[in-house]
Amino acid sequence: MTICFFEDEGDRLFAPLTLTRPVDDLRIGILTIREKWQRYLGIQDPDKITRVGRAPITLLYHCEAPGDGEEVLWINARWLPDAGAAELLSGLESDVLVRRNGTIVAARLGPEESRKYRESGTRTFSQAADTEALPVTDTSCGEMLDFLWDLFMKNEMEIRKDVALLGSADGSMDGSAGGSAGGPATNGNNLPDFPGAVLNSREHIHAEENVRVDPGVIIDASSGPVYLGAGCHVMSGAIIQGPVAIGGQSVVRMGTRIYAGTTIGPVCKVSGEIQNVILYGHSNKAHDGYLGNSLIGEWCNLGANTTTSNLKNNYKPIRIPEWSTGHVHKTSIQFFGTVMGDHGKTAINTTLSAGTLCGVFCNIFTYGFPPKHVPSFSWVSPHHTEPYQFEKAMETAEIMMERRGVPLSRSYLLMMKHIFDRRNGV
Repeated sequence: MTICFFEDEGDRLFAPLTLTRPVDDLRIGILTIREKWQRYLGIQDPDKITRVGRAPITLLYHCEAPGDGEEVLWINARWLPDAGAAELLSGLESDVLVRRNGTIVAARLGPEESRKYRESGTRTFSQAADTEALPVTDTSCGEMLDFLWDLFMKNEMEIRKDVALLGSADGSMDGSAGGSAGGPATNGNNLPDFPGAVLNSREHIHAEENVRVDPGVIIDASSGPVYLGAGCHVMSGAIIQGPVAIGGQSVVRMGTRIYAGTTIGPVCKVSGEIQNVILYGHSNKAHDGYLGNSLIGEWCNLGANTTTSNLKNNYKPIRIPEWSTGHVHKTSIQFFGTVMGDHGKTAINTTLSAGTLCGVFCNIFTYGFPPKHVPSFSWVSPHHTEPYQFEKAMETAEIMMERRGVPLSRSYLLMMKHIFDRRNGV
């Protein structure tokens, strides 16, 4: 049986992060949504997992519709799994839809039904439920991502779940979490000796291979687990309060303060004060400054003393515009910092107001607050905002990526060109 992720009408709410990745590749907790399902369902062969593609991610990601003659388990990419959801899908009969709070979250379809919905588009799953064309099973299992801000709001919970998911009976942890490539993680009495470090509730501190924790580090896991990916380095004076996940090969620099609900993706450098943030891979916040309740894409660089506001002075809920339509969502949340698409950059001393959205390849070097909606490929100066020339943007990206040993492929370039050509409409 093939597993195929599909995106529904809610996928648009996760831009700008999803301008360059499918929803199932969003990281929340330690793992991506795709990695969570793969582990919960015990899928060993990654070729048995695919997704329905949309432009422009089809240029970079594996997006191949299931072939004829196959039974397919369709999974809504916004559905976060748990043990109950995995058990439900494992025992689901063929040609049945699964609904959670009015949203179709899964469907197990035989070859004929699967072909029908593949050709007509997966958005018709909800139509099939409404017209009773297929039987529906209702569930309360798992969690749905309904809005962009759900990623950081549910991150603390997902770190806890992922630690449990990666755990095993002997107290060790599966490797290869958080983008690292290490062996089993250890905790408690099996934790490596980190001389001079203060480890509170060490049974809830998990470290993969080749982790360095320098003297003077404080890791407090009394309120939630701390996961250290393979080869990461926590330098002297850093303080980490769980639940927190640090990705493989990342560096937590001297004096950094990391609060609960934070995920640092693989191959990142961080410093300053960080609270309830998801930082995607190969991104740097390597100097002082506050980053809170925010989502930062891949290949971003926040200049020294870049600071995000995450609270309005009148303490009222923050309004967030929908990226593609501009429709303003009147949220009920009080804390919301910045969402930045891939390859975003800020100059030293940049300040970002609460509820700021920045697209792909934004370069911000203005004093005062920049606009709260910064379109993709924008160059924001103190006096005006102008387009970031595509060739120059790619030249900078290539230099940055090659420093990390990652080539800028033709597929990657074509994906970015697609975004550039439509930057005023996405």
